[in-house]
Amino acid sequence: MRKADLYIRVSTDEQADKGYSQRDQEDRLRKYCGIKNIPVRYVYIEEHSAKSFKRPEWQKYLYNLRKSKNNRTGTLLLFTKWDRFSRNAGDAYQMINLLRTFGVEPGAIEQPLDLSVPENKIMLAFYLAAPEVENDRRALNVFHGMRRAKKEGRYMGTAPLGYVNKITEDKKKYIGLHEFEAPILKWAFEQIAASNFNTEQIWRKVQKKAKGKYRFSKNNFWVAIRNPLYCGKILIPPYKEEQGYFVTGQHQPLISEKLFQEVQDILDGRRRPIKPKIVSMDKLPLRGFLKCPNCNRMLTGSASKGKMGKYYYYYHCTTSCGTRFSAEPVNEMFLKQLRYLSPKCGVVDVFIEAFIHDFNHQTKTNNIERKNIVGQIDALNKRYQSALVKNADGEMEDEDFKELKKITQARIENLEKELGNLAIASTEIRDLVATALKKVANIDRRYENGDTEEKRVIVSSMFPENLVFNGTRHRTQRINSAVAYIYLKTSQLQGKKNGTNLSFLDLSQEVNHLGT
Repeated sequence: MRKADLYIRVSTDEQADKGYSQRDQEDRLRKYCGIKNIPVRYVYIEEHSAKSFKRPEWQKYLYNLRKSKNNRTGTLLLFTKWDRFSRNAGDAYQMINLLRTFGVEPGAIEQPLDLSVPENKIMLAFYLAAPEVENDRRALNVFHGMRRAKKEGRYMGTAPLGYVNKITEDKKKYIGLHEFEAPILKWAFEQIAASNFNTEQIWRKVQKKAKGKYRFSKNNFWVAIRNPLYCGKILIPPYKEEQGYFVTGQHQPLISEKLFQEVQDILDGRRRPIKPKIVSMDKLPLRGFLKCPNCNRMLTGSASKGKMGKYYYYYHCTTSCGTRFSAEPVNEMFLKQLRYLSPKCGVVDVFIEAFIHDFNHQTKTNNIERKNIVGQIDALNKRYQSALVKNADGEMEDEDFKELKKITQARIENLEKELGNLAIASTEIRDLVATALKKVANIDRRYENGDTEEKRVIVSSMFPENLVFNGTRHRTQRINSAVAYIYLKTSQLQGKKNGTNLSFLDLSQEVNHLGT
């Protein structure tokens, strides 16, 4: 006597859209078997898409058939409609043939077909193709809808690293900056542009800042630093004859286009190589910045273990000259000299105003350049509009118009980038200078209380020519020009004493002969 296996399939979206339910399908299948006096053997309930047969319950069913392949008494596999069985015609035909090798005949109770009649295979093809066409049409509609949304500057999908999905009061979805991830990722972009560390080292520092609580995996990080979304651009990928291009996104950019391009140039090797990091112990923050006063080589640093188990730290030369300094007095003297450079109260504000006044004077040229760029953009737009009219009137061939459009749009895009860079410089300069110089005001305390990494950043930014310690004080040939200028302002305000100089700046008269 033939038995029936019942296959019930429904996916979450189908339940919501069409009202399918597992209980309803099972009731109809059991009533059918009751009327036909067909005993039910197994019931398989699936909650998975029918796009393929890689479904958990279906694989379980095939496994059971293989186990009982020697007991092929003829079994019916029943489902309500053929779209419950499959939504892919090619896969469905292969699966029907496989089921027949196990002695199983599939059938839909609401779309009955006697497959022994050749003409019924035409109806089977229709029943199988119809849901596949429906799937393809739905997917195509979704694709075009998402592409249109991208062209409007909207980001689609789960928010990337540094952003979070949000909804406005009128139920419109958008992405906003993540209050914790965004500052860390922005810091990473700035560090790559500064070329102080390689990307692997920066990623490790990012992980340390995130404390393992956020999405800063290595893969996410690498994808992020290559993604133009962070400078406010969204990529429209090529499709058929339409070429790919970028549009301005509706979301808030994390960084400027200029910074993003600098990072890409570094990653692609089009800019200066990244300087290798010199690993330094907490007790040796000046390691890699000190030169030997005897042979002009860089001093290294190390620790020696004393008899009582205590460690003693030294800066020393690697050559036979024998230069060696205890680290403690070297570090103390550097801090003492650094305090001498710290500007007095009010000097930073005076310097900011002087800098902005000079900047505005110097940027008069930029204003003229900005007007020239705007004029060029207007001329190119007028040229494009004129060509559009000629093409519409038949006075210009389509190929010529497409070529002119391509060249014109590329030129306009480049000019807009130049214009954007000029605008960024003029609007952000005061905040940038104020932020940077406020840090300089407390440079000695920042150095004293900072970790090793912060100390090294301070030293590298202030002393581009490195330092020489002669046993009593540090000296250098050149100091950061901004710091030197602030010091001179301080001297003018408080009255400079005769015979004094800028703490570090008396090396040039004594060490020019080094290395000769």
